[in-house]
Amino acid sequence: MMKPTRASETAPKFQGTLRHYHRTGANTRRSWDEWVDGTSNKQKSSRNWLKIAAIVISVLALSGIIAGLVIELG
Repeated sequence: MMKPTRASETAPKFQGTLRHYHRTGANTRRSWDEWVDGTSNKQKSSRNWLKIAAIVISVLALSGIIAGLVIELG
């Protein structure tokens, strides 16, 4: 004879009606133009250049390592 299932086993484990969204920053008051075009924050643009420079330097270093291995092993 099979054991009957309890109500807690048939109901979904995660049931909630409240949805929440994570915000990336504390500044929540933005105009429509800032929302669509992005913020004109100088600090944000300087961080972008820093990331781009780090990626370019990393790619160049990796290319140099690969070129060195090809020369040595070739």
